[in-house]
Amino acid sequence: MLGRKSSEGTIDVIGSAFLCHAKGYLLTCAHSINLTDQLCFIPPLPIDQFNPSHLERVNAISVTVAQYDAVNDAALLRIAESATALVPANLFGDEDQTPVGASICYLGFPYAHSGQHALKVSGGVISSKVISAAGTKQFQFDAMVEAGNSGGPLIDVGTGQIIGIVSGRFSPTGNGGGIRIGNHALGTESTISYATAIRYGLQLMKSEGLNG
Repeated sequence: MLGRKSSEGTIDVIGSAFLCHAKGYLLTCAHSINLTDQLCFIPPLPIDQFNPSHLERVNAISVTVAQYDAVNDAALLRIAESATALVPANLFGDEDQTPVGASICYLGFPYAHSGQHALKVSGGVISSKVISAAGTKQFQFDAMVEAGNSGGPLIDVGTGQIIGIVSGRFSPTGNGGGIRIGNHALGTESTISYATAIRYGLQLMKSEGLNG
């Protein structure tokens, strides 16, 4: 989970993030964060065991923004203290090689702001590959992404590699109030979700001097 520390000492969950480099770096969506926030990362519990659905206390690790790309909705975070992490080899795939119709899964914390704190795996298929008005390459996939999923990894099931960063869900009737993810208002009727291509995260890592 990705969180924001409040002045009262509590943590507001604002989305998801995932480890991308052994030196303690994470990727998430740019729209999830405010550059003035005190950010923290709450590592997930082992997913294959039975875990509490709600956590009263968490191990919050302070993180800072290392690189930020608002146009392509990607951000690179760094664990504030010196850290090393176990990250698999060949973690990232080539989004150009993932075809429409490919099976995908995505990890995140939907409804974490409402007390659902267990990491969840969801699935679907790539329904389209599009370029946004800003020129960003995006995957559309058939799933109902919620606010807490934003910033989590999109994984090609066939290769086991990360091909995108979950961004949000399209709402054809969403305008005005309500919860928004990026430029899209959440709508209950839409199963068109978006993920930013992983290339933009890799570009931030390169700018930071990291090997993807």
